[in-house]
Amino acid sequence: METDSTEARINSKTLSSLMLIILFVSMGQSVYWQTMPIIGREFNFTEIEINTLVSISAAMFIVFTPFWGRLSDKIGRKSVLLIGLTGYVLSNLIFLYSASLGLVGAVTGFSLLMILLISRIINSAIGAASRPASGAYVADVTSEEERSSGMGKFGAANNIGTILGPVLVGSLVGLNIFGAQIPQFGLLTPLIVMSLIMTLAAIFVFIYLPNNKTILSSGESRSKIVLDTRLKYLISIGIIIFTAFALVQSITAFYIQDRFNYDLDNTAQTTAILLGTMAFMAIVSQLTIVQRYKGSPLNLIRFSIPLFITSCLMIIFSPNFLLLFFGMATMGLGMGLASPGYTSAASLNANSDNQGAAVGLAMVAPGIGFAVGPFLSGILYSTSMNLPFIFILPLYFLLIIIIRKLELIN
Repeated sequence: METDSTEARINSKTLSSLMLIILFVSMGQSVYWQTMPIIGREFNFTEIEINTLVSISAAMFIVFTPFWGRLSDKIGRKSVLLIGLTGYVLSNLIFLYSASLGLVGAVTGFSLLMILLISRIINSAIGAASRPASGAYVADVTSEEERSSGMGKFGAANNIGTILGPVLVGSLVGLNIFGAQIPQFGLLTPLIVMSLIMTLAAIFVFIYLPNNKTILSSGESRSKIVLDTRLKYLISIGIIIFTAFALVQSITAFYIQDRFNYDLDNTAQTTAILLGTMAFMAIVSQLTIVQRYKGSPLNLIRFSIPLFITSCLMIIFSPNFLLLFFGMATMGLGMGLASPGYTSAASLNANSDNQGAAVGLAMVAPGIGFAVGPFLSGILYSTSMNLPFIFILPLYFLLIIIIRKLELIN
Protein backbone atom coordinates (compact mmCIF):
# COMPACT_ATOMS: atom_id res chain seq x y z
CA MET A 1 0.00 0.00 0.00
CA GLU A 2 2.83 2.37 0.90
CA THR A 3 4.59 1.49 -2.35
CA ASP A 4 1.43 2.33 -4.32
CA SER A 5 1.13 5.64 -2.48
CA THR A 6 4.76 6.52 -3.20
CA GLU A 7 4.35 5.64 -6.88
CA ALA A 8 1.19 7.75 -7.06
CA ARG A 9 3.05 10.76 -5.63
CA ILE A 10 5.89 10.29 -8.12
CA ASN A 11 3.43 10.02 -11.00
CA SER A 12 1.58 13.14 -9.85
CA LYS A 13 4.84 15.08 -9.63
CA THR A 14 5.92 13.81 -13.04
CA LEU A 15 2.57 14.80 -14.55
CA SER A 16 2.87 18.32 -13.15
CA SER A 17 6.38 18.62 -14.58
CA LEU A 18 5.16 17.38 -17.95
CA MET A 19 2.44 20.03 -18.04
CA LEU A 20 5.10 22.73 -17.77
CA ILE A 21 7.17 21.17 -20.55
CA ILE A 22 4.13 20.79 -22.81
CA LEU A 23 3.27 24.44 -22.20
CA PHE A 24 6.74 25.47 -23.39
CA VAL A 25 6.59 23.19 -26.45
CA SER A 26 3.23 24.62 -27.50
CA MET A 27 4.44 28.13 -26.78
CA GLY A 28 7.49 27.59 -29.00
CA GLN A 29 5.33 26.55 -31.94
CA SER A 30 2.94 29.43 -31.36
CA VAL A 31 5.80 31.95 -31.32
CA TYR A 32 6.97 30.67 -34.70
CA TRP A 33 3.48 30.91 -36.19
CA GLN A 34 3.15 34.49 -34.95
CA THR A 35 6.58 35.75 -36.03
CA MET A 36 6.95 34.07 -39.42
CA PRO A 37 4.51 36.37 -41.28
CA ILE A 38 6.23 39.43 -39.77
CA ILE A 39 9.71 38.21 -40.69
CA GLY A 40 8.51 37.11 -44.13
CA ARG A 41 7.09 40.55 -44.90
CA GLU A 42 10.40 42.13 -43.89
CA PHE A 43 12.12 39.96 -46.51
CA ASN A 44 9.45 40.86 -49.10
CA PHE A 45 8.26 37.27 -49.38
CA THR A 46 4.80 36.78 -50.84
CA GLU A 47 1.96 35.30 -48.80
CA ILE A 48 2.25 32.11 -50.84
CA GLU A 49 5.96 31.82 -50.02
CA ILE A 50 5.33 32.46 -46.32
CA ASN A 51 2.49 29.90 -46.23
CA THR A 52 4.73 27.42 -48.03
CA LEU A 53 7.24 27.62 -45.19
CA VAL A 54 4.47 26.99 -42.68
CA SER A 55 2.88 24.16 -44.70
CA ILE A 56 6.15 22.31 -45.23
CA SER A 57 6.86 22.62 -41.50
CA ALA A 58 3.49 20.98 -40.82
CA ALA A 59 4.28 18.28 -43.38
CA MET A 60 7.55 17.45 -41.63
CA PHE A 61 5.66 17.17 -38.38
CA ILE A 62 3.31 14.64 -39.99
CA VAL A 63 6.20 12.59 -41.38
CA PHE A 64 8.41 12.45 -38.30
CA THR A 65 5.97 12.33 -35.37
CA PRO A 66 5.21 8.58 -35.69
CA PHE A 67 8.94 7.84 -35.89
CA TRP A 68 9.69 9.71 -32.68
CA GLY A 69 6.74 8.04 -30.97
CA ARG A 70 8.04 4.56 -31.83
CA LEU A 71 11.56 5.54 -30.79
CA SER A 72 10.30 6.68 -27.38
CA ASP A 73 8.97 3.14 -26.86
CA LYS A 74 12.47 1.80 -27.52
CA ILE A 75 14.81 4.25 -25.77
CA GLY A 76 12.44 5.94 -23.32
CA ARG A 77 10.32 9.09 -23.16
CA LYS A 78 12.92 11.23 -21.43
CA SER A 79 15.58 10.63 -24.07
CA VAL A 80 13.26 11.47 -26.97
CA LEU A 81 11.86 14.49 -25.14
CA LEU A 82 15.41 15.79 -24.67
CA ILE A 83 16.09 15.25 -28.38
CA GLY A 84 13.02 17.31 -29.23
CA LEU A 85 13.83 20.18 -26.88
CA THR A 86 17.52 20.45 -27.72
CA GLY A 87 16.72 19.96 -31.42
CA TYR A 88 14.34 22.89 -31.26
CA VAL A 89 17.02 25.12 -29.75
CA LEU A 90 19.82 24.13 -32.13
CA SER A 91 17.66 24.33 -35.26
CA ASN A 92 16.25 27.64 -34.07
CA LEU A 93 19.80 28.98 -33.85
CA ILE A 94 20.28 27.96 -37.49
CA PHE A 95 17.09 29.79 -38.41
CA LEU A 96 18.12 32.89 -36.46
CA TYR A 97 21.53 32.95 -38.11
CA SER A 98 19.95 32.55 -41.54
CA ALA A 99 17.44 35.31 -40.83
CA SER A 100 20.27 37.56 -39.62
CA LEU A 101 22.02 37.08 -42.98
CA GLY A 102 18.81 38.23 -44.61
CA LEU A 103 18.52 41.30 -42.38
CA VAL A 104 22.02 42.50 -43.30
CA GLY A 105 21.41 41.75 -46.99
CA ALA A 106 24.07 39.03 -47.26
CA VAL A 107 21.47 36.63 -48.67
CA THR A 108 18.26 37.70 -50.37
CA GLY A 109 15.40 36.44 -52.51
CA PHE A 110 15.03 32.79 -53.40
CA SER A 111 18.35 31.81 -51.80
CA LEU A 112 17.24 33.24 -48.46
CA LEU A 113 13.87 31.52 -48.78
CA MET A 114 15.57 28.16 -49.34
CA ILE A 115 17.93 28.62 -46.39
CA LEU A 116 15.04 29.49 -44.09
CA LEU A 117 13.04 26.58 -45.46
CA ILE A 118 15.84 24.10 -44.74
CA SER A 119 16.21 25.42 -41.19
CA ARG A 120 12.46 25.08 -40.65
CA ILE A 121 12.48 21.53 -41.99
CA ILE A 122 15.21 20.64 -39.50
CA ASN A 123 13.29 22.38 -36.71
CA SER A 124 10.03 20.54 -37.43
CA ALA A 125 11.69 17.17 -38.04
CA ILE A 126 13.60 17.17 -34.74
CA GLY A 127 11.23 19.32 -32.69
CA ALA A 128 8.41 16.89 -33.54
CA ALA A 129 9.94 14.50 -30.99
CA SER A 130 8.61 16.50 -28.04
CA ARG A 131 4.89 15.94 -28.49
CA PRO A 132 4.63 12.15 -28.87
CA ALA A 133 7.21 11.64 -26.11
CA SER A 134 5.38 13.94 -23.69
CA GLY A 135 1.95 12.56 -24.66
CA ALA A 136 3.11 8.97 -24.15
CA TYR A 137 4.73 10.02 -20.86
CA VAL A 138 1.31 11.26 -19.71
CA ALA A 139 -0.15 7.87 -20.63
CA ASP A 140 2.61 6.12 -18.67
CA VAL A 141 1.86 7.94 -15.42
CA THR A 142 -1.96 7.73 -15.57
CA SER A 143 -4.23 4.74 -15.15
CA GLU A 144 -6.91 3.91 -17.71
CA GLU A 145 -9.52 5.54 -15.47
CA GLU A 146 -7.40 8.68 -15.20
CA ARG A 147 -6.38 8.80 -18.87
CA SER A 148 -9.02 11.31 -20.01
CA SER A 149 -8.18 13.51 -17.04
CA GLY A 150 -4.45 13.32 -17.79
CA MET A 151 -4.97 14.09 -21.46
CA GLY A 152 -7.25 16.95 -20.42
CA LYS A 153 -4.36 18.47 -18.50
CA PHE A 154 -2.14 17.79 -21.51
CA GLY A 155 -4.58 19.75 -23.69
CA ALA A 156 -4.92 22.55 -21.14
CA ALA A 157 -1.15 23.02 -20.99
CA ASN A 158 -1.08 23.05 -24.78
CA ASN A 159 -3.77 25.74 -24.91
CA ILE A 160 -2.07 27.88 -22.27
CA GLY A 161 1.10 27.78 -24.35
CA THR A 162 -0.93 28.78 -27.40
CA ILE A 163 -2.15 31.85 -25.50
CA LEU A 164 1.23 32.79 -24.05
CA GLY A 165 3.02 32.56 -27.43
CA PRO A 166 1.25 35.58 -28.95
CA VAL A 167 1.65 37.45 -25.65
CA LEU A 168 5.43 36.91 -25.79
CA VAL A 169 5.56 37.96 -29.45
CA GLY A 170 3.42 41.04 -28.87
CA SER A 171 5.57 42.10 -25.92
CA LEU A 172 9.00 41.55 -27.48
CA VAL A 173 8.80 41.75 -31.28
CA GLY A 174 10.73 44.73 -32.59
CA LEU A 175 12.69 45.21 -29.34
CA ASN A 176 16.43 44.84 -29.83
CA ILE A 177 17.07 43.94 -26.19
CA PHE A 178 20.30 42.13 -27.06
CA GLY A 179 21.92 45.20 -28.58
CA ALA A 180 22.80 43.61 -31.92
CA GLN A 181 24.01 46.06 -34.55
CA ILE A 182 21.73 44.59 -37.22
CA PRO A 183 18.79 46.44 -38.78
CA GLN A 184 15.40 45.14 -37.60
CA PHE A 185 17.09 42.54 -35.39
CA GLY A 186 14.29 43.08 -32.88
CA LEU A 187 12.01 41.03 -35.14
CA LEU A 188 13.97 37.97 -34.02
CA THR A 189 13.80 38.75 -30.29
CA PRO A 190 10.78 36.49 -29.53
CA LEU A 191 12.52 33.51 -31.17
CA ILE A 192 15.72 34.18 -29.23
CA VAL A 193 13.85 34.40 -25.92
CA MET A 194 11.91 31.25 -26.77
CA SER A 195 15.19 29.43 -27.48
CA LEU A 196 16.45 30.43 -24.04
CA ILE A 197 13.24 29.19 -22.44
CA MET A 198 13.49 25.86 -24.27
CA THR A 199 17.11 25.52 -23.16
CA LEU A 200 15.98 25.88 -19.54
CA ALA A 201 13.21 23.35 -20.21
CA ALA A 202 15.75 20.83 -21.55
CA ILE A 203 17.92 21.31 -18.47
CA PHE A 204 14.86 20.86 -16.25
CA VAL A 205 13.94 17.60 -18.03
CA PHE A 206 17.49 16.29 -17.80
CA ILE A 207 17.80 16.99 -14.07
CA TYR A 208 14.32 16.55 -12.62
CA LEU A 209 12.18 14.38 -14.87
CA PRO A 210 12.50 10.72 -13.84
CA ASN A 211 13.31 8.00 -16.33
CA ASN A 212 10.17 6.12 -17.29
CA LYS A 213 9.99 2.36 -16.92
CA THR A 214 8.59 1.51 -20.34
CA ILE A 215 11.80 0.32 -22.01
CA LEU A 216 11.77 -3.43 -22.58
CA SER A 217 14.80 -5.61 -22.13
CA SER A 218 16.44 -7.10 -25.19
CA GLY A 219 14.82 -10.46 -24.52
CA GLU A 220 11.27 -9.16 -24.51
CA SER A 221 9.12 -8.69 -27.57
CA ARG A 222 7.28 -5.47 -28.25
CA SER A 223 3.82 -5.46 -29.75
CA LYS A 224 3.35 -3.29 -32.80
CA ILE A 225 0.69 -0.74 -33.56
CA VAL A 226 -1.46 -2.17 -36.32
CA LEU A 227 -3.31 0.24 -38.59
CA ASP A 228 -6.52 -1.75 -38.32
CA THR A 229 -10.08 -0.59 -38.94
CA ARG A 230 -10.45 0.73 -35.40
CA LEU A 231 -7.31 2.84 -35.60
CA LYS A 232 -8.27 4.13 -39.04
CA TYR A 233 -11.59 5.29 -37.62
CA LEU A 234 -9.83 6.95 -34.70
CA ILE A 235 -7.41 8.83 -36.94
CA SER A 236 -10.30 9.85 -39.21
CA ILE A 237 -12.04 11.33 -36.19
CA GLY A 238 -8.90 13.30 -35.30
CA ILE A 239 -8.43 14.57 -38.84
CA ILE A 240 -12.00 15.86 -38.97
CA ILE A 241 -11.75 17.57 -35.59
CA PHE A 242 -8.44 19.31 -36.24
CA THR A 243 -9.15 20.18 -39.87
CA ALA A 244 -12.35 21.95 -38.86
CA PHE A 245 -10.61 23.75 -36.00
CA ALA A 246 -7.64 24.81 -38.13
CA LEU A 247 -10.00 26.00 -40.85
CA VAL A 248 -11.74 28.33 -38.39
CA GLN A 249 -8.49 29.59 -36.88
CA SER A 250 -6.98 30.39 -40.27
CA ILE A 251 -9.86 32.59 -41.46
CA THR A 252 -10.72 34.39 -38.23
CA ALA A 253 -8.63 37.48 -39.00
CA PHE A 254 -9.99 37.76 -42.55
CA TYR A 255 -13.55 37.21 -41.32
CA ILE A 256 -13.27 39.91 -38.66
CA GLN A 257 -11.75 42.46 -41.02
CA ASP A 258 -14.26 41.87 -43.82
CA ARG A 259 -17.32 41.46 -41.62
CA PHE A 260 -16.82 44.60 -39.52
CA ASN A 261 -14.57 46.68 -41.81
CA TYR A 262 -11.81 46.93 -39.20
CA ASP A 263 -8.39 48.39 -39.91
CA LEU A 264 -5.27 46.25 -39.40
CA ASP A 265 -4.75 47.24 -35.75
CA ASN A 266 -8.35 46.55 -34.75
CA THR A 267 -8.32 43.32 -36.73
CA ALA A 268 -5.18 42.10 -34.96
CA GLN A 269 -6.53 43.03 -31.52
CA THR A 270 -9.96 41.51 -32.10
CA THR A 271 -8.52 38.33 -33.59
CA ALA A 272 -6.27 37.93 -30.55
CA ILE A 273 -9.30 38.36 -28.27
CA LEU A 274 -11.39 35.78 -30.14
CA LEU A 275 -8.66 33.15 -30.48
CA GLY A 276 -7.54 33.78 -26.91
CA THR A 277 -11.13 33.29 -25.73
CA MET A 278 -11.36 30.03 -27.67
CA ALA A 279 -8.18 28.76 -26.04
CA PHE A 280 -9.31 29.96 -22.60
CA MET A 281 -12.69 28.21 -22.86
CA ALA A 282 -10.91 25.03 -23.98
CA ILE A 283 -8.78 25.26 -20.85
CA VAL A 284 -11.92 25.74 -18.72
CA SER A 285 -13.58 22.59 -20.08
CA GLN A 286 -10.34 20.58 -19.82
CA LEU A 287 -9.72 21.56 -16.20
CA THR A 288 -13.32 21.12 -15.05
CA ILE A 289 -15.49 18.73 -17.08
CA VAL A 290 -12.69 16.51 -18.38
CA GLN A 291 -11.01 16.23 -14.96
CA ARG A 292 -14.22 14.91 -13.40
CA TYR A 293 -15.16 12.63 -16.27
CA LYS A 294 -14.36 8.92 -15.88
CA GLY A 295 -16.23 7.35 -18.80
CA SER A 296 -15.37 6.49 -22.38
CA PRO A 297 -13.22 9.15 -24.10
CA LEU A 298 -15.34 8.73 -27.24
CA ASN A 299 -18.23 10.24 -25.28
CA LEU A 300 -16.17 13.38 -24.76
CA ILE A 301 -16.02 13.73 -28.54
CA ARG A 302 -19.74 13.00 -28.79
CA PHE A 303 -20.48 15.69 -26.18
CA SER A 304 -18.42 18.21 -28.17
CA ILE A 305 -20.40 17.82 -31.41
CA PRO A 306 -23.51 19.81 -30.31
CA LEU A 307 -21.17 22.57 -29.11
CA PHE A 308 -19.37 22.65 -32.47
CA ILE A 309 -22.62 22.76 -34.45
CA THR A 310 -24.12 25.43 -32.19
CA SER A 311 -20.98 27.56 -32.46
CA CYS A 312 -20.99 27.44 -36.27
CA LEU A 313 -24.67 28.40 -36.43
CA MET A 314 -24.10 31.27 -33.98
CA ILE A 315 -21.23 32.59 -36.11
CA ILE A 316 -23.08 32.23 -39.44
CA PHE A 317 -26.26 33.94 -38.20
CA SER A 318 -24.67 36.39 -35.74
CA PRO A 319 -26.22 39.86 -36.19
CA ASN A 320 -23.44 41.50 -34.18
CA PHE A 321 -20.02 40.96 -32.67
CA LEU A 322 -21.38 39.77 -29.31
CA LEU A 323 -23.04 36.65 -30.71
CA LEU A 324 -19.94 35.99 -32.83
CA PHE A 325 -17.87 36.19 -29.65
CA PHE A 326 -20.09 33.66 -27.86
CA GLY A 327 -19.96 31.42 -30.93
CA MET A 328 -16.16 31.33 -30.83
CA ALA A 329 -16.22 30.75 -27.07
CA THR A 330 -18.61 27.81 -27.54
CA MET A 331 -16.28 26.33 -30.14
CA GLY A 332 -13.46 26.56 -27.59
CA LEU A 333 -15.55 24.59 -25.09
CA GLY A 334 -16.14 21.91 -27.71
CA MET A 335 -12.48 21.70 -28.61
CA GLY A 336 -11.61 21.37 -24.93
CA LEU A 337 -13.67 18.17 -24.84
CA ALA A 338 -12.83 16.75 -28.25
CA SER A 339 -9.04 17.05 -28.14
CA PRO A 340 -8.38 15.06 -24.92
CA GLY A 341 -11.16 12.65 -25.90
CA TYR A 342 -9.38 11.85 -29.14
CA THR A 343 -5.92 11.56 -27.60
CA SER A 344 -7.22 9.40 -24.74
CA ALA A 345 -9.05 7.08 -27.14
CA ALA A 346 -5.86 6.62 -29.18
CA SER A 347 -3.83 5.99 -26.04
CA LEU A 348 -6.28 3.40 -24.69
CA ASN A 349 -6.17 1.65 -28.05
CA ALA A 350 -2.55 0.66 -27.35
CA ASN A 351 -0.73 -1.54 -24.86
CA SER A 352 1.54 -0.18 -22.14
CA ASP A 353 4.65 -1.03 -24.17
CA ASN A 354 3.74 0.94 -27.31
CA GLN A 355 2.19 4.13 -25.98
CA GLY A 356 4.76 6.22 -27.84
CA ALA A 357 3.86 4.66 -31.17
CA ALA A 358 0.15 5.11 -30.43
CA VAL A 359 0.39 8.77 -29.45
CA GLY A 360 2.84 9.46 -32.27
CA LEU A 361 0.48 7.99 -34.84
CA ALA A 362 -2.49 9.79 -33.27
CA MET A 363 -0.69 13.13 -33.56
CA VAL A 364 -0.52 12.74 -37.32
CA ALA A 365 -4.16 13.87 -37.30
CA PRO A 366 -3.47 17.40 -35.93
CA GLY A 367 -0.62 17.72 -38.42
CA ILE A 368 -2.88 16.82 -41.33
CA GLY A 369 -5.62 19.05 -39.97
CA PHE A 370 -3.40 22.11 -39.69
CA ALA A 371 -1.95 21.45 -43.16
CA VAL A 372 -5.27 20.88 -44.92
CA GLY A 373 -7.48 23.30 -42.96
CA PRO A 374 -5.78 26.56 -43.98
CA PHE A 375 -5.57 25.40 -47.60
CA LEU A 376 -9.30 24.64 -47.73
CA SER A 377 -10.20 27.83 -45.91
CA GLY A 378 -8.58 30.00 -48.56
CA ILE A 379 -10.54 28.34 -51.35
CA LEU A 380 -13.85 28.40 -49.48
CA TYR A 381 -13.48 31.91 -48.11
CA SER A 382 -12.77 33.34 -51.57
CA THR A 383 -16.28 32.21 -52.55
CA SER A 384 -18.14 33.32 -49.43
CA MET A 385 -17.04 34.39 -45.96
CA ASN A 386 -19.56 32.05 -44.33
CA LEU A 387 -18.81 29.06 -46.56
CA PRO A 388 -16.00 27.67 -44.34
CA PHE A 389 -18.39 27.48 -41.38
CA ILE A 390 -21.10 25.95 -43.55
CA PHE A 391 -18.60 23.47 -44.99
CA ILE A 392 -17.61 22.03 -41.61
CA LEU A 393 -21.20 21.48 -40.38
CA PRO A 394 -21.63 18.17 -42.25
CA LEU A 395 -18.18 17.12 -41.02
CA TYR A 396 -19.51 17.14 -37.47
CA PHE A 397 -22.44 14.93 -38.49
CA LEU A 398 -19.92 12.61 -40.14
CA LEU A 399 -18.19 12.39 -36.75
CA ILE A 400 -21.36 10.95 -35.24
CA ILE A 401 -21.43 8.21 -37.88
CA ILE A 402 -17.75 7.31 -37.46
CA ILE A 403 -18.01 7.21 -33.66
CA ARG A 404 -21.00 4.89 -33.96
CA LYS A 405 -19.12 2.59 -36.32
CA LEU A 406 -16.13 2.59 -33.97
CA GLU A 407 -18.30 1.57 -31.04
CA LEU A 408 -19.85 -1.27 -33.05
CA ILE A 409 -16.35 -2.70 -33.61
CA ASN A 410 -15.93 -2.99 -29.85
